[in-house]
Amino acid sequence: MLSLRDLVVAVGGRDDEVVILRGADLDVPPGATVIVQAARGSGKSVLGAVLRGRLRPRFGEVRGNALIMDDADLVPAEHLSALLARRRTAGLTTVLMCTEVSAERRALADRVYVLARGALVPEPAPAAAPAELRMPSGEVRDRAVTALRGAGADSGTAGLVADVLVEADVRGHHSHGVGLLPTYLERVEKGGIDPAAEPVVTERGATARIDARAGFGQVAAARAAEWCAAKAAELGVAAVAVHGNNHVGMMAAYRWPFQRRRVIGLLYNISGPSLAAPGAVRPTLGSNAVCMVTPADGDEPFVVDFATGVVALGKIRDAAYRGEGIPPDWLLDREGRPTTDPADLERGGSVPVFGGYKGLGVTIMAEVLAGMLAGQTISPLVAKQRKHPEQPMNASQLFIGLSLDAFGLTAPGKLVDALREAVADGYAGDPPMPYFPDQKEAAGTARARREGISVAPGVADALGWR
Repeated sequence: MLSLRDLVVAVGGRDDEVVILRGADLDVPPGATVIVQAARGSGKSVLGAVLRGRLRPRFGEVRGNALIMDDADLVPAEHLSALLARRRTAGLTTVLMCTEVSAERRALADRVYVLARGALVPEPAPAAAPAELRMPSGEVRDRAVTALRGAGADSGTAGLVADVLVEADVRGHHSHGVGLLPTYLERVEKGGIDPAAEPVVTERGATARIDARAGFGQVAAARAAEWCAAKAAELGVAAVAVHGNNHVGMMAAYRWPFQRRRVIGLLYNISGPSLAAPGAVRPTLGSNAVCMVTPADGDEPFVVDFATGVVALGKIRDAAYRGEGIPPDWLLDREGRPTTDPADLERGGSVPVFGGYKGLGVTIMAEVLAGMLAGQTISPLVAKQRKHPEQPMNASQLFIGLSLDAFGLTAPGKLVDALREAVADGYAGDPPMPYFPDQKEAAGTARARREGISVAPGVADALGWR
């Protein structure tokens, strides 16, 4: 039997200490096999050395013995299966250290644990998923328009908001799709969104400010994208600041004016606090959005669009709607511990910033541009749309346009393709998919066209769609 008690493992000195485990407990009975999954660089080899007795832990103890196999995901499955069968028969314990865990290897283990942010978190057992609901995108749009019209939006506003939500679902980003519609409708009912609000635009040369007047965020954002792209095409450079706004949805939804007018768009957004800084345990910053639109030949521009958390909050909420668990590196509970329960987000949990302090730097850049410059605010002052449905969020955005023609860039698509090839060439064999921005969205779009949009059962129930 292998037993860990309150195990603390750290490497480095006082000024550069890296904590691998923070008080882990684990029992592996005789003859059992467990997998410890850990990304490269997360301390897998250090943990293996401690389990083998080659490195002393900082605190706690390791009792018993086990065969520790590093990089077990590289061992042929048939060899691994035969070895584990012999060890089970002999009552011997085995720990497999893996970077990735295939379904084939998962079936060989009694339990899978994930090493993430100093914790050994048990991977949740798969639960029976509720019946999936799939609809053609046109039907989802029509239903969303009907719901928005019923909440007081005119046909133009309802169509625009529905288009932005449905397009996110089509591209595979259910975090920003119709799963947001129940929240929007609640906010209209309680006063956080004014469905009849009309944005006010104040122009000054190559810049403009838009007062969104607490309406649907998509209305002011679409106005900003159109003005920014048109003015940049005319003058070479333009910028639009939006203030007093609500949630705008997927930033990539505003790519079309930039594509039509051959303008690179830089789009920034701040949201309410949900993000924990590196090593922090409380959400104090927004999971802000950064998006770049590069015009290209053909129907689609090249788009990079991401939030500054390790995952978009909506993906966690989408998992909750679908009755699914989440990876332990997506979310910290209110005590700052990794969790696989998506419900911990609404219990005071937080999403870690991506990329450590470099990711924090990107977050702060969005704060300065979209928050301070565009809205004279910062994300800690933005209301969270679910926690305060009666309040306008007072979020803000900054859209910047740079004309390709003004800068003499004639064939951006060819250079983007060259970058794509350069990334692919860095792999020894075929690169994993996706390996480049926009590939996941292309795959999602193709599937949505074949099979329709997946609507989470919880969303369909909330909207009365089944």
